[in-house]
Amino acid sequence: MELTTTQIFVELILSLIPATLAFNLGKELTK
Repeated sequence: MELTTTQIFVELILSLIPATLAFNLGKELTK
């Protein structure tokens, strides 16, 4: 199966969302 640029971009965003949420949560907890 060939990945299009859009599919790669979507996968990248979806993988970054949980990391961003965890990072922000960590910042809130360590204030």
